[in-house]
Amino acid sequence: MSTPLQLDEIRRFVAAWYRALDNHDPIEDVYPLLSESDLNIQFPDGDIHDYASFKTWYDRVTNLFFDENHYVQTVEAQINGDEAVVDIVVGWQASWWEAPAAKSKRVSMDATQRWTVRRSDKNRFGLQIVTYNATVKPFAYAPGFARL
Repeated sequence: MSTPLQLDEIRRFVAAWYRALDNHDPIEDVYPLLSESDLNIQFPDGDIHDYASFKTWYDRVTNLFFDENHYVQTVEAQINGDEAVVDIVVGWQASWWEAPAAKSKRVSMDATQRWTVRRSDKNRFGLQIVTYNATVKPFAYAPGFARL
């Protein structure tokens, strides 16, 4: 039987996820943070259910946005043994450039997300994302961030 999750380890995992996004970590380093078999991600621009569709999304956003910063404001969890439902409020800032514009643009917003995480031996954090709902509260799309 695995050890019940603790809020501190969930917070470390959440911070690691956003750090990977901000740093545009290689996809091979991001995959172990995600469930491989029953992944369900809901982004405003489309749903993701497997590594291939995640890669399509990840390649697009890492080539569109730069100078990204995610600021985790709150992490609350309903823990049930080795699984938890996690509510997150995160601030996100990013720049993007659309040719042939003379200047880049900047977005700054807060997003409310709900994840389900569970124990995993695939990464050093011991957790993986099973469900990820980034559409908990409606927010404005950044230009160039259209629905799939």
